[in-house]
Amino acid sequence: MFRNLLKTKMLANYVLLSISLLSLYGCSKGEEPIVEQPTDEFSYEVECTSCEISYTDKLNVTKTVKHTTGKWEYKFDQKISFELKLSIKTSLSSQQTINAYILKNKETVFGDVGYNQTTITYDTQNARGSAVYGSYKNTDTGNGGNTGGSTKPTSSVCGAKNKSGGYCKRFVVGGGRCWQHK
Repeated sequence: MFRNLLKTKMLANYVLLSISLLSLYGCSKGEEPIVEQPTDEFSYEVECTSCEISYTDKLNVTKTVKHTTGKWEYKFDQKISFELKLSIKTSLSSQQTINAYILKNKETVFGDVGYNQTTITYDTQNARGSAVYGSYKNTDTGNGGNTGGSTKPTSSVCGAKNKSGGYCKRFVVGGGRCWQHK
């Protein structure tokens, strides 16, 4: 009998404790957690061989970097609200590929692959971009066959950004993206 009384008393204490905890946490008017709104972090990213890069910096002033080879980046360390402009031209006379992109929060929002010269602009207020890309010109004068017309087919590099941070280098006949990045 003493055992049953002890079990009943322990059960009552457990139920009382559970109800107290539920009322303490369930009915309190706790404040909603504060979630910070992420600021839009813009940046430029260019990959080229021996090129000259002109860009709009964080003060909306045009700057130029000469003889850049490889990957070049410029990150805005503050919120901006003006049109971004990025112009690249190669220093070499031979055909050169230029990867030029404008990123927002590390994701590409505008840009593509061009040849020998590229100019891209991006309006940060309206999220609109425009671009002028140099095109690939086939300079093959061999006897590789006749295309059947007077115009040469255009080709371009896919240029989609991949997981490793580089760019897809597959050639696409007619331009655009490759089969994997469509």
